[in-house]
Amino acid sequence: MEALGYSPLWWDVLVPLWFVIVALVWVMYILTDGFDLGVGVLVPFMGKDDISRRIALNSVGPIWDGNEVWFITAGGAAYAAFPEIYAAIFGGLYLALMLILFALIFRAVGFEYRSKRPSPTWRSFWDWAISISSGIVALVLGVALGNIIVGLPFVKTTLVDPNSLEGFVYGVLDSNGQFHPYPAIIGFLQLLNPFFPNLAAGIFKLLVGITALLFVIMHGASWLMVKTLGEHFERSKGFVLKLWPITAALWVITTIWGFVSFGFTHTFHTNNPKVISETINIDFHHWGAVLDKVFTYHDNFLFQAPALVSIIGWILLGLGILGLLGVFFFARNGSAWGTFLSSSLAIIGILFAVSVALFPFTVPSIYGLENSMTVWNTAASENTLKVMTIAALIAVPLILAYTAYIYKVFLFKLSPEQLKEAAEKGQFSY
Repeated sequence: MEALGYSPLWWDVLVPLWFVIVALVWVMYILTDGFDLGVGVLVPFMGKDDISRRIALNSVGPIWDGNEVWFITAGGAAYAAFPEIYAAIFGGLYLALMLILFALIFRAVGFEYRSKRPSPTWRSFWDWAISISSGIVALVLGVALGNIIVGLPFVKTTLVDPNSLEGFVYGVLDSNGQFHPYPAIIGFLQLLNPFFPNLAAGIFKLLVGITALLFVIMHGASWLMVKTLGEHFERSKGFVLKLWPITAALWVITTIWGFVSFGFTHTFHTNNPKVISETINIDFHHWGAVLDKVFTYHDNFLFQAPALVSIIGWILLGLGILGLLGVFFFARNGSAWGTFLSSSLAIIGILFAVSVALFPFTVPSIYGLENSMTVWNTAASENTLKVMTIAALIAVPLILAYTAYIYKVFLFKLSPEQLKEAAEKGQFSY
């Protein structure tokens, strides 16, 4: 990479390492906040009586706000390690992110205000508020992931205006090479548009959103199995067994749809002479980034990826499938921890497989290689990544240890008797 002025340490080690770290933090968010989002969706369906719904709320009561810290951490890590992505995504997809933010805020208000009054109408309103806002967060994040896999309409600013600051902007690149930025509302609607960038890709990104929502709800039901007893355990088990065939079938359909319709990404052609001259004769340390002036890094998911990355990707996908099968097996046999850990394995395997399939992209562009965000053209400087790596080596183990301790402290079964006893003692509960 010396030919491009980059050090091997930055190119080969620090940048890929921080891609893995940022992916890990996002997976941790989906894994932890995912189950309490799922529980939130299920609150009104746990029963018509107040106690049943309170059991669902108290199953995540001590940990839901801590789980959401992973969302902040993920955004912060992306901002520090890949600032170009942070700037482009927050600028281009502002309304989608605001929708997620307001849904999270409304959900938090529901948790805190729900039991402030004994009125059944009051409590029912907040139960549904928690359910709907939790579902919105899961759905929008899923649709966003689908859009990233398909590719987003980002354009590199210096390619449309050589005098502009370097970065990426969200909008339309017409046939004459003229760029037109999207108004915020249009940019948001394009995320949900089943005909953009084409019908096959548009349907795929919506399927990803629906599948993500179902996965989150099933994950939440598996957590309720861990936290409940008696009839509430059986009810939670029933949720898992009813959701599993729908979730598994839709995931298979979505995956096959992606393979058949567009191979999970585009073949990125580029006619830009500067891009070709800078990349065509460079080894890229066996990443195989440019072949005959066509970017074919991960067409058809993992088939054409470099051997090591491909093997890792298929192993991760296999773990995801194993976890998904385990959810049904353990739920049917009444194993709460087996069901929850299998659900966690499915989420970890599938999300990391998608991350491996995307690499070296962070946000592909539908307008080609030269406009796409990769780990290298969006990463922070070498010194920044060095300092962050040292900080991460210290902070991450501490965070994981503290998280594990908190979960251990509150890892007890909930029953109607416990809630009544807590109320009699004046102890706080949701």
